[in-house]
Parts: sequence; C-alpha cells; structure tokens
Amino acid sequence: MRSSFYCRVAIALAVLSGSACSKPDPSPAWHESRLPATAQLRAVADCGGRWWAAGALAAGGPAAWTSADGTAWQPVPFAPLPTSYYGPLEVITDVACTGDRVAMIGAVPGGAHGNPRVSSWRLDEGQPDEGRLGQGRPAGGRMVENPAPFGTYGGDTAVDVGRLAAGPGGFAIAGNRSTGAAAWFAPPDAKVFTLFENAPGLAGDTVARAAVALPDGRWAFVGGQATRGSADQRAAVWLTTDGTTWTRDDPPAESGYNEIQRAVRDGDDVVAAGARGTSFGLWRWHAGRWTTGRTFGGDPGGVRSMAIADGKTLVVGGGLFLDGRKIDAPEPPVAVAARGRQVLLASGSRLWLGQV
Repeated sequence: MRSSFYCRVAIALAVLSGSACSKPDPSPAWHESRLPATAQLRAVADCGGRWWAAGALAAGGPAAWTSADGTAWQPVPFAPLPTSYYGPLEVITDVACTGDRVAMIGAVPGGAHGNPRVSSWRLDEGQPDEGRLGQGRPAGGRMVENPAPFGTYGGDTAVDVGRLAAGPGGFAIAGNRSTGAAAWFAPPDAKVFTLFENAPGLAGDTVARAAVALPDGRWAFVGGQATRGSADQRAAVWLTTDGTTWTRDDPPAESGYNEIQRAVRDGDDVVAAGARGTSFGLWRWHAGRWTTGRTFGGDPGGVRSMAIADGKTLVVGGGLFLDGRKIDAPEPPVAVAARGRQVLLASGSRLWLGQV
C-alpha cells in the first residue's frame, strides 16, 4: 500500500517530465531466421536494404549469406586467390558496405607462432562462374580475396587488425602496430588496402579500435591513449581525410580507464561505446563536438558490436543493451545490425529478428 501511495505522489509531481513510474520499454519479441547451412557467425550488417551475415561454415572456410527480408537467405560463394593457402581457411570477422560495394575482413591463425593471417575480400559482380569453395554463384556476386603483401597486415610490427568501416570515399580499417594506432584505407572498389603506420598524430601510446565515416567526408578513428606513469587511459579520437595527416578530436577527459571501442552514425551524429572503468560508456559527436553519455553494463571482452535502431543505441558486450538497459536476448549475442526498428542479431550459430 505504501509503495502504491508513493507511486501516485511521484506521478502527480512528474507531470512536466513524464511519469516516474512508467515501465521500461519491453525487450524485442525474437524469432529465429534460419540459414541454409550450419555456421559460425561473427558479423552482420544492413547494406543498402539487404542484410548480410558472415563468419565461417561449420566444416571450415569463409562464409556469408544475404537476404532482402531477413527470412530467406542466399549463400554467397567465396573465391580465394589461386595461390592462397590461408584464404580458404579463414573466418570472416567483419563486413561493411558503401552503396552497392561490399567488403569483408577474414583471418585464421597460422605460421610458427599462430598469429592471425588476414585477408580482405570484395564483392565481385562479374561473369558467373564457380567459386573455389564449390558453391554456385548467386545473383549478388561472389566474394573475391584481394592480393596483398604479407607486411600489409602481418610482419614484424603487426599487432592486430580491427574493425572495418565504409563511407562514400571507400573503406577503412582500424588496428594497431608496434608503433601504436594504425589505419588501412581502400577506395570504393575495395581492391587494395594501404597501411598507414607510425603516422604522426596517430601513432604513439595509442590504440585504435574502430572507424566511422563523418558527414563531411573525413574519417574518425576511435580508441584510447595511455596516461604516462599510470594504468589509466583516456578516450581518443583522430580525424583524417586520407590517412596522410591526422588531427585529434578527443571527447572530454575522464579519470580512470576509458576506451572507445565501437562507433556508428546516427544521422549526422556519431554515437560511440566502449570501456569506462569496468563498465561501458556512451559518447556522442554532434555538430563537431563530443559529449559523454551514460554509464552502464560492462564486460571484460569489451563492446563487440553496435547499431542504431530507430534512434536507439544497441550494444553487444556481455549481453544486449538498449540505450544502456540490458534486455533479453534469445542466446548470447555476438553481433547486431539494424534497419529502422528491425534488428538482426547473431548468436554463435543462429540469426534472430526482432523489433525495438
């Protein structure tokens, strides 16, 4: 009785700001979207009105599927280079698109030390033929492995190759070398990625985790910069047009450990998420200025995936979060994409559709 009384009082006092006792938005009603093969899923995306899901086949080898409605999925064949040893063994780790151009990143451990062997892939819509993996070519084309010198992604200074992003100017990859944060850029045809390492203004005590295309044609790379003599780190952002020159555009500094790990467009804004201490934090870039958003959740593995659904922020990391509130997921999620209110969620081997 007492709690009901206080609730009525709160409602009476909250006329101008909304109900203090309103229920949170419900979690999506998920239903499974079945793929035509057993898969290990790592990435999903909405590419110009088509859904993409990518990873590897259960039997091994890179794999991807595409669908207009998220229910009927068509396999996309892969065509590794004829001389490629690792290409046919890779797992696709990320997919991005600009217009009708689609690119992917794949990797598999290899060599004496088991370091990742990385390739980039591009959608080729040339003449129909058979991919080396034995799948028939769908109407949407096939994914072709790009040639690249070993030092492009590996070599003595290699650390990691991170997330793939797309924009009107082409594609960008965020990652790290022994000299600090690094970047790779490719034109819209996604055939050749060029590495920028030890770049003034970017390298140093820095890490880059993701990139996002800005409305003015520049790229924003996000990550963190170490605080000398401390275990702390501040969130960091670097801006560039083509990788040759870099300028800093950091969010307001906060104490403790901070690192931006994912960033996505929300109209002309950018919304970012990452580590804030042992929790997650949100940031927003609006009209050229960063502000700090709410703190929520947290997971040692960090933010794995992020999307904007009908203006709401979806974050995958130790569960699924909608605008900072943990919501139900049918299985532990690994990646999320959105189109309007519709959400495509990937777990380890299955896809799910829902609405927010």
